[in-house]
Amino acid sequence: MGAPTREDLERYRAEVRAWLDENIPAWWRNSASMSSFESIETHFDDLREWHHKLYTAGYLGVQWPVEYGGQGRSLQHDMIVAEERARFDAPPNVNSLGISLCAPALMGFGTEAQKLRFLPKIISGEEIWCQGYSEPDAGSDLAGLKARAVREGDHYVVTGQKTWTSNGRQADWQFCLVRTDPEARKHDGIGFLLVDMHSPGVELAPLQQMTGGSDFCEVFFTDVRVPAENMVGEPTQGWKIANHVLMHERGASFDVISYEPLFAEMAKRARRTRKGEATLADDSVFRQRYAKLRVEYEALKQRTLASMRAVQEGHDPGPAAGLYKLHASEFEQRLLDLAIDIQGPSGQLWQQSPRVVDDGTWQFRFLWSRAYTIYAGTSEIQRNILSERVLGLPRK
Repeated sequence: MGAPTREDLERYRAEVRAWLDENIPAWWRNSASMSSFESIETHFDDLREWHHKLYTAGYLGVQWPVEYGGQGRSLQHDMIVAEERARFDAPPNVNSLGISLCAPALMGFGTEAQKLRFLPKIISGEEIWCQGYSEPDAGSDLAGLKARAVREGDHYVVTGQKTWTSNGRQADWQFCLVRTDPEARKHDGIGFLLVDMHSPGVELAPLQQMTGGSDFCEVFFTDVRVPAENMVGEPTQGWKIANHVLMHERGASFDVISYEPLFAEMAKRARRTRKGEATLADDSVFRQRYAKLRVEYEALKQRTLASMRAVQEGHDPGPAAGLYKLHASEFEQRLLDLAIDIQGPSGQLWQQSPRVVDDGTWQFRFLWSRAYTIYAGTSEIQRNILSERVLGLPRK
């Protein structure tokens, strides 16, 4: 397929915009303040129905190969869908971890049988996925994981624990790191295993967050039997695959487009907020902070496009993906700091409090933004990776 023409893209944008205008569900309007994980916890069935409608209309897996359930279109088409979904403040995907993390692992290291078995059901939302990486004693030191998978005939028997498992209670499957060779060096004895979450021996325990939600949980495996054919790559290749997945998790994402509506809401709120005889929008300090963040956002968006274009051309995100993750996560927190400051003393109020502004939407996002500098590797880890693997600085 050749490069799309400007006319093709304009026609496609009009189609996407018209479809979204007609199909955004009414129930979402009162739920848009939630994070994607939080909304999945409280509106799972609704979001699964929305996901299926998006997929059926051809607006999921836009760049995926057709044989794996995708549309085989261009990066520009995918960008248009992201921009229009942000314009309409559309609901999130119900299977984001499967699409953005498990799918790259399967496309990069899976057998053709695994790709054909799992990828179409990932993109359609027929099977929901969660990630099994972190453990109580293996978070930042991920290679220190202890969950074991012992080969017994045609199966692996899995025993151990995972934690901070987002959407674990809704998931049908988990892509899981397990220790397959306890005698090998800790980075060498790890496998990447696909585990059916409905298997006997899988137990879940929810964990409550400071936002009040419980959209992640602990997962316990007790002698869980997993077919050996569900091992992706070699049984000791898991660390390599995990890093490939992490590069995608840390790498550029169309999620950056979702900041556009927040900027618009912040500007609208600043024009309505009185400060003496003028409005907050007239205040030079506010205008400087807003303008600086807006410029930073535009730079982040351009970096996103360049990075995603490189991936589309077959380049691995590599350790430099940490630069995007570091920038995006800390930008998010600075942006929400300003959003809270716009409200003045009311910024300290929580949802359902008397006189809370905009139903506490920004307060919720402010608290949730703390997670962005932790998951997929903390900001400290990203700086270490960039200094050692990108800049080549010595390690002390």
